[in-house]
This record gives sequence, C-alpha cells and structure tokens, in this order.
Amino acid sequence: MARGGVVNRINPTDQTNTSPYSIRSPRTVAPLRLGFVSLVDAVPLFVAQDRGLFSKHGLNVRLQREVGWATIREKVIFGELEAAHALCPLPLLASAGVDSVSIPCCSGMVISKGGNAIVLSQNLWKRGVREGESLRKDINNSRHFRKYILATVFQYSTHAYLLRDWLRASGIDPERDVQIVTLPPSQMCRNLHAGTIDGFCAGEPWPSLAIGQDIGWSPANSMDIAPYHPEKVLMTREVFAEERREENVALIAALIEACHFCEQVENRESMIRMMLDRRRIKCDASILEKCLSRNYDYGMGRVEERPGFIDFGAVGSTRTTNDQAQWILDRANAAGANIATADNDALLERIYRTDLHDDAIKRLEGEKTLGSPLIR
Repeated sequence: MARGGVVNRINPTDQTNTSPYSIRSPRTVAPLRLGFVSLVDAVPLFVAQDRGLFSKHGLNVRLQREVGWATIREKVIFGELEAAHALCPLPLLASAGVDSVSIPCCSGMVISKGGNAIVLSQNLWKRGVREGESLRKDINNSRHFRKYILATVFQYSTHAYLLRDWLRASGIDPERDVQIVTLPPSQMCRNLHAGTIDGFCAGEPWPSLAIGQDIGWSPANSMDIAPYHPEKVLMTREVFAEERREENVALIAALIEACHFCEQVENRESMIRMMLDRRRIKCDASILEKCLSRNYDYGMGRVEERPGFIDFGAVGSTRTTNDQAQWILDRANAAGANIATADNDALLERIYRTDLHDDAIKRLEGEKTLGSPLIR
C-alpha cells in the first residue's frame, strides 16, 4: 500500500498481483536473501548471522555478496534479493526510476553513518599536492596535459556527494576541471596502483588498504567533510515491507541488535574475525583494525583522532531522521537526479519508514534485548 505523496516518476500501480512475494511466517523454509557489498560497514550483517540474531528473531537468512551498487539495486527491484545493505539514496532512486525502472522501495533503518575517504595517488603527492588548495593549483598548472581522473562507486552515492563537495570547497569544478568515473569499490586500489585513475572516494576498507599498501594517501574523510552523514541503509521493495511486514520488522530488529554490538569497543576483535572470511571481505586483519580504530591514518605520517568515523548507532540512531532523509533527497537532486514532488515530507516518509523501525524497537523493548534504555 502506498504511503504519503508520490514523486513524479513513482508509479504506485507498479505493485500488482504478480508480485513474487506472498504473506508468509517469519519461519519460512526458503531463505531470505540479504545482499551486501564487501565493505566494513556491512559488518552488522555478519554479526547478526554469526551470533544467531537472525535465527533468534525467527529468520532464515542467506547473506549474498554482490559486486557493486547497480547490482544491489537491480536484484532488489527485480526480486532476486529480499533485502540489502545499500547506499542510503538507493531506495529513493529506485522508487523514482532514476537510471532504472521505477519500483517502489523503502528502508526501515540506517545501518551505518560516515566511513568514507578521499584517496589521491602517490604521484600527486610527489607533485606537491597536500590538500584541496594545492590540488587546484596543480590542476591549473597541468591543465594543458590532461584532466585528472577521480573515481566514485556510484553516480548518486554519498561518496560522489562528498567528493564533489570537497572539490567545490577547494575551488575545483567537478564537472569541468576533473573527470569523474564510476568503479566498483573492490577495483579502486588496483586502478590507482595501475595509474588509470588519480584518486577515488570510497568506503572502508579500500581507502585504508590503498594507504597501507603505499599507493595512496587521504586528504579528507567523512568526518572532515560531513560528519555522521547517513551512509548505508536496509533496502527492500515496498511490497516486501507491506506483505511480509513481520519478517521485515524482525530483520530490522536483528540488525539493530547487531549495530548495538558493533558500537561496543570490546567487540572489535570479534568483528574483525567475522570480516576475515574471504567470502565477505578480502582484506588483512591489520587493515581492518585501522578501519575501526579511533585514530585515522591519512597516510604520509598523518594520524589524527577520529572517533565515530564509522558509526553504527552511537551518535544519533539507526532510525532515519527527517533531516537525514532531506539531506539524501537534496544531495541526489544536486547530483542530477531531478526527483520532483509536490510534497517532500510525504515522499520521504513513504521511503524512509520510521514506522518499521519503531515496530522493531517495540519488539526489542518487549524482549528487553538491549537493556535500558535502548539506543534511539
């Protein structure tokens, strides 16, 4: 059932009786397929699986690694995944039909905030680049040679927003002064090493891996550009959220518990062990330790305290706020999504479903799962 207002490209008649979903008990025989991309901020999914939180809430979940965000989007909207660890704009973009068919999608929780970094090549460091201002000067000096190529993981991702904001703040026009391309997160380091790109903005572990392998360094990260910005959400089709609401709420409850676990410093070693499964994240433990550290290693000898760089619920909440939802819409439109609606509040309420999150919290409060008070 549609909720609130309708964006110009969202067609509520897309939900027909030919839906692949049917109303079922949470204890279904067929596994609930939950997609993820190999990133550190997917760790709540691993925690929920390995610590039995999905099973505790009556769910049979199969984690499914995907290569990138376009694949996540396509598999959710065409019913090949019931839910996914997804970029926070993806439910909005899929609902509006931005670069895809229009299928109403929604999110019942924020899985993580922050966790991204801009990485530039060693060659740029050798050319004297240290921050945005010196990059602007180098671009002006080398303009007659070629444009520098910078990569992000998706045209409308938070990484693309952060990169463009950082460039503009440094007096660099992201559309004219550099070339911005799209690559899957796992291909960033190899392309930087090969010299086919001059820098990138991505989520961990790829920035720390590039820095740890001495192929790049970071001039800025999420905490420097937009502290605690919404990053990953749980994405489902709207029809799944409605027809299988009990399962969806149970899934959100399990992941809220997992996020609470991830915010406890004493659990970091356990989280790293879960990520080391090569079917999850292909990365050494030493790099993963850096990703979760309170001190961020920018490379080239610069290490600064950045607690909360990747946040799973300590600041704010796993519940999407109105300001966060509006930030997502504003940044998507600034990047060219052109999502038009007569009632933004109704649109965002329909897509970023606080009612689902609130039901999950009630479920946990009834079980006294997280202690008192629950993270809000």
